[in-house]
Amino acid sequence: MNASNNPPPYEALSMHIEDLFVLVSDSLTGGEVTTDDQDAALDALLDDVRKAKKDADAARVVEKKPHDEAAKAVQERWKPILDRCDAATGEIKRVLTPYRNAKQKAKDEAARIAREEAEAKEKAAREVLQQSDSLEEKFAAEEQLKQASKLTKIANRIDREATGLRTSYRAEVTDYGKLLAHYKITRPDALKAWLDSEAQTDVRMGCRVLPGVIVHEERSAA
Repeated sequence: MNASNNPPPYEALSMHIEDLFVLVSDSLTGGEVTTDDQDAALDALLDDVRKAKKDADAARVVEKKPHDEAAKAVQERWKPILDRCDAATGEIKRVLTPYRNAKQKAKDEAARIAREEAEAKEKAAREVLQQSDSLEEKFAAEEQLKQASKLTKIANRIDREATGLRTSYRAEVTDYGKLLAHYKITRPDALKAWLDSEAQTDVRMGCRVLPGVIVHEERSAA
């Protein structure tokens, strides 16, 4: 049998669907449906298009299946060793976290002490500069300001030192009413979109009465 008479599924269905597409375009050129014959013809054409789509999707699944199976095999082959890496990583982090948290706490305390000492020295020095007429006292105050500046730099340097910790944040809602009021002001469009989506979901599932919602009945060709 000549191969040209039996094109691959993709090519065959592409040509078939293109023919249907042209036929639909030609059939709809006349405008509105006004007779039962037009209704029946278009209904038959609708069945043809639906069948063509079903056949095309089935062919797609068949063509894709070997690739899916190959990808699944690769995933299954690599997953155990990747899982072991994840387990090892998690265990190392679990052991390191308390020690690094302790280092971070000590570092924060050292920075706090340095910064408080710097602030105290600067405050005392500026009081002397504002109130004293003694050159000796003013000179000493200037030196104290320099020391305060050095302590501030030390505190800033301590803050920048890496301790190998990653900071993350987790939200815990304690008052849903207050949070809702907040989002009504700050994200009204997002809140409305979410409410629209929830309402559509409930209506699709059969709910016909919702507070603040009008359920419209619409009919279209099946």
